[in-house]
Amino acid sequence: MDPLGRPSRPTRMRPLALSLAALVLPLSLAACGSDDDGDDVASDPAPTTATSSPSPTAEPTTGTYPAFEPTDYTFELGVQCFCAGAGVPIEVTVLDAEVVGAIYSTDDTGRGGGQAGDPVDNAFWLTINDIIDKANDTEADHVEVEWPEGQDYPDSVFVDGDKNAADDEIGYTISNVQVS
Repeated sequence: MDPLGRPSRPTRMRPLALSLAALVLPLSLAACGSDDDGDDVASDPAPTTATSSPSPTAEPTTGTYPAFEPTDYTFELGVQCFCAGAGVPIEVTVLDAEVVGAIYSTDDTGRGGGQAGDPVDNAFWLTINDIIDKANDTEADHVEVEWPEGQDYPDSVFVDGDKNAADDEIGYTISNVQVS
C-alpha cells in the first residue's frame, strides 16, 4: 500500500520488460562465450614491432635498433612499472660502458620512499644499450619504441614480455644525455 494514499494503477510495461529481459539475458551471455579452439576472441590491431626510426632512411623493426656508441656518459632514466620507485627520475652514470652509479634525482613520494641522492635498486642500473637491447627483444609479446630521427638513442621503450602475464609491462624513458 502506498504511504501517501495514492491509488496504484496497473501498468502493462512491467510484464513486457520482464519478458524482454528474459529473452535478452541468455543471448547476451552467449555472445560473451569463447570458442573451444582456444583462439582469442579479440585481437590487437596494433603492430607488435617497433615502427619508429633512428635515421631518416631506415625503419627498424624489433631486433634491429643500433647500439649507442659513447661509453662514458650520464643520463636521466625514468622507469614505469608495477614496482617500488617507479616514476622517480634516476641519474645514471656510465663509464667504460658500465654503470658505476645510479641515484634518485628527486624524492620518491610513492611506495619506494627513497630520497634524492639515495642509490637505486641494482635492477635499475641500466646503460642506454641495455634499454636498446630491450627494444630489440624479439621474444617479447609487444614492444613500442619512440626514437626521433637523427638521434643516437630512443626517447622511450615500452615492453610487454608476455600478453598473458599480469603486471610484467615496463617502460623506460631516456633524457638529459650528457656524453663525457
